[in-house]
Order: sequence, then structure tokens, then C-alpha cells
Amino acid sequence: MKLKTIDQADLGNRNVIVRVGFDCPLNQALEVADSYRIDRGLESFRYLIDEGVNKVIVISKLGRPKSEYNPKLSLKPIFEEFERKFRARGFTDIKMALLDYNKDISLVLKEAEKRKEKILFLENIRFWAKGNEENLKLAEQIAKTGEVFINDCFNVSHRVHPTITGITNYLPSYAGFLVLEEVKNIEEAIEKPQKPAVAVIGGAKLETKIPIIKKLAQKYDQVLVGGLIAVEVMNKIENFNSFLSVEEREKVVLPLGFSDIEQRDINDETALKYAGILKNARTILWNGPMGKFEEPPFDKGSKIVAEAIANAEAYKLTGGGETVEMLKAFGFFDRIDFVSTGGGAMLDLIGGKEMPGLEVLQEKV
Repeated sequence: MKLKTIDQADLGNRNVIVRVGFDCPLNQALEVADSYRIDRGLESFRYLIDEGVNKVIVISKLGRPKSEYNPKLSLKPIFEEFERKFRARGFTDIKMALLDYNKDISLVLKEAEKRKEKILFLENIRFWAKGNEENLKLAEQIAKTGEVFINDCFNVSHRVHPTITGITNYLPSYAGFLVLEEVKNIEEAIEKPQKPAVAVIGGAKLETKIPIIKKLAQKYDQVLVGGLIAVEVMNKIENFNSFLSVEEREKVVLPLGFSDIEQRDINDETALKYAGILKNARTILWNGPMGKFEEPPFDKGSKIVAEAIANAEAYKLTGGGETVEMLKAFGFFDRIDFVSTGGGAMLDLIGGKEMPGLEVLQEKV
């Protein structure tokens, strides 16, 4: 996918709108519990400052507020964590602020135009935006405050949103460094994997993962299946097989059994079999747990598989909220080569589905 890139944009002394995906998990004290998405997004901001922009207006979402202000979903802790991280990179003299919420977003945007700070965060965009539907009026209002738009939010780029696709109708638009890195790593893992290539697919929602399993069975040597989708597949094996060719079915590896009568985890025999396959892999793609990992002892299968992946001499790519949560809980996060900031977006890109937020950034031939 050939995208227009941030380093192609004319940025000097311009007002730039940046859509980020800083919807980080918060703890009970409403502090950022995991800053990974912020960490990954800092590079684009460094570049914008180095290029001499006039002002950066930052847009993000957090949680699912019902188009109204909710103090528990304010971006205040996100902004504070971003400020701390950005200043730690040496940008101690850059002034920045989180703009106060007002029900009338036009008043907030007028305030943004007046303010002298270099970086201005809007409050949680979902306080104004309704659901996933396109809202061109909101997009147009926001676009009037800028001259260039940068999408650096991969994790929502598989959706249509006013601040993902809408603003591109009004401003020159480009992909930020995070989005470019995501697309490059995921596409190379699918199209140019070093062999043997092994995928591990778990979790739930079989209907959304059948296209992923099919695509991976075409590109990879083996696809190891676990979690609730493995239970669903084995209960509806004829229906599942109808979606795959004979050659694709031969590459799909299903559990030998489960740990308990409720099938809450793959059994030890399956976990060790999967670990043996992963040991020899040179490319590994993983999405989804092997069982109900949040309830020990049903985390055992996932832990054995995660350790095998961590120890493998392979290029390792993972993504998805539960997968990242597991890796951190088991202490293997830092042993993965690339951890995507998007679960659903990563799977949609792998499966060849439409990616509206990226398609509007493609270079026109």
C-alpha cells in the first residue's frame, strides 16, 4: 500500500491537525497504566517540531462516552503522560495545553486558534462525535483550524470516522510515522515472510477470524488455532472447512484436546505440540489467547505458547489488546520484534479488508 507520507508534506509554519490513537488503558486512579501507544506516536511529533510547524492540534479518543462529557474519560491523564514523555525527549521549551471542554466544539476550536501554545490537545473527540458514522460537519469544523492533516492513528484506520476519513476531504492529508511503520511491518510479514512461517490465532469471534485464517493458510506454512475459536471450529468443522480449500485446510492445526470439560484452555499436549512447531519457525504472527488466560490455571496453554514464541529465533509480530496484555503479564513483551497498536485494524489489513483511513491517504497513480 503506497501512502502519502508525513515527510512529503509542506509543514513549515503551518497549522497541522494530527489524529492519534492515544486511547491508553487507565488504572483506578485514572492514571495511564500502559503508555505504549503514546511512546509509539512520539516520533511524528518530534518531526513536526523539527520541521518548524506553527501549531499542532491533537485529536484522540478514549473509551466510549455517549457524545457527552464524562470526567472519567477525559484526556487529561493522556495529555499529562504525553507531555512528560515528550519533554523527556528534550523538548523542554515547547508549550502545550489540553483545551477545556465545551459542548459547542466551535467555541473550543476558536480558542485553539487564539492560543499561543505549540501543541494543543482537544478533549476526547467522542464527547462530540457520534459512533462510527461519518460526520462531515464536525470534520469540516475541525479542518478549518488547520492547513495539513496527519493520520497517525493506525488502530482506528479500519473505520470511517469524521477525524479519520472526514478531514481528508478538506485538507492535504498524509500518514504519520506510526501508521507507516504499522503498514510496512504487517504487509512484509504477510507478503514476504521468512519460512517456515507460523501463525497463532486464538481468542473469540470466529466469524471475523475465518478470513484471517484463510489468508494466513495461503501465505504461511502452518496456522495454529486455539482459544474459543478453536472450540467453535471443532463444533462446526464441516461449516469451517467449507470456507477453505483442501490445501488451506491441511495447514490449519487444531487442538488435540482441552484442559477441562468447559474447554477453557488447550491441554498440555496441544500446548507442547504448538511450542515444538514454533521452535523451528522463522516468522511468527500471533493474535489471541489460547484460553481464558485471565483465570488461572487456564492461562497455562497461553503461557507455554507465549514462551515458545519469545524464545524462537524468528521475526515475531503480535497485536490485539488481549495478546499484548498476556505478553506483559508473562514478561515476554520486550522479546517481540513488532507489537501492533491495533488489533482489529491489524487483522483487517492482514485479511485484505477495506481500510478506509488508509485508502484516503493512498498516492494517486
